[in-house]
Amino acid sequence: MGISQGIYRYVSRRVSRHRPSGGTPRLNPANNSGFTLTEILVSMIIAGLVMSGLLGLMVELLTSDARETARTETQREMQMALDYISSDIRESVYVYDGDCMDGETDSCDGFVNAISRDNSVPVLAFWKLEDLPKAVVDNHCSGGGQAPLDVPCLSGRSYSLIVYYLTRNEENDATWSGLGRLQRARLATFTSQGGPNFTPPYAPVEEGSGDKPSTFQKWQPDNMSAFQVTTLVDFVDSRPLDEIGRSQGTDEPSVGCPDGHIITPSDDTLNANGFGEVRNFYACIRDDSIPADDDDDENATSQTFNQKVILFLRGNAAGKPGIRDANIGFMPAIQTQVLNRSVREKTPRNF
Repeated sequence: MGISQGIYRYVSRRVSRHRPSGGTPRLNPANNSGFTLTEILVSMIIAGLVMSGLLGLMVELLTSDARETARTETQREMQMALDYISSDIRESVYVYDGDCMDGETDSCDGFVNAISRDNSVPVLAFWKLEDLPKAVVDNHCSGGGQAPLDVPCLSGRSYSLIVYYLTRNEENDATWSGLGRLQRARLATFTSQGGPNFTPPYAPVEEGSGDKPSTFQKWQPDNMSAFQVTTLVDFVDSRPLDEIGRSQGTDEPSVGCPDGHIITPSDDTLNANGFGEVRNFYACIRDDSIPADDDDDENATSQTFNQKVILFLRGNAAGKPGIRDANIGFMPAIQTQVLNRSVREKTPRNF
């Protein structure tokens, strides 16, 4: 009983000590002081670190997604460009290999210097047949009159020279963002207004003149200013192979053609146009010198009726969102094989 009375007197004194004059108990300010400044600062630092980590993770995820989207989109564009070129080649009647373009063989005079363009290298050149322009048909092939010697009214088609170029993009170019682009140049026999552009291969000659029609191999350009140049695709890799190898920390990508094929363009053409070792767009063309009935050559059967072309193309997504440099934008080369539909000067095999 004495202990209980002692506790009661102690509590009564503590309450009366903090009771204001109005009689309401007063709380001790020390019991309601909250967080200290140090605790608040530590909490803010921890929260900042957590938020920074989360934001960094979110940015990295978004950047990674943009990077993969850019690479996927670029690879799809390269495949579409390769499909377009393949379709073009299927309609061709003659495709030049690298040696013929350079005039390195007795049968070819070469014309690569005549078709060269600034900051570009001609990679692929071939002939295809296209319909005569309407103006030519209306002016020369209608009314039953005698058509001019150089107008093929009977077939209704004329030759066009197609050349594909790899062009290096300039830095800070406002139009093109990639390292390089593919351009397609077309030289038609006739203008859309019906006038002649140039003298095509196998053009008829006046009887008794002593002249002979030029073949595809012997043809020489006479009006390159009439070339119609359009861009097929951007974001093509334009770096030399040794630079690609160094940036990837590996050996430089290997380049070569199967036996019986000739690479185009040649090394001489690349060097002459300032594209030494740049093999990100090239072709391997079946050697036309191998006879179709050469039973000792395993490749002879592929040349019996058609020219075979193997195309290689490498894109680079550098310049697209999420791709900071050419090393990140690097992609492997894609390839396809094409047979043209022409049977010009082909010798069937002996069965």
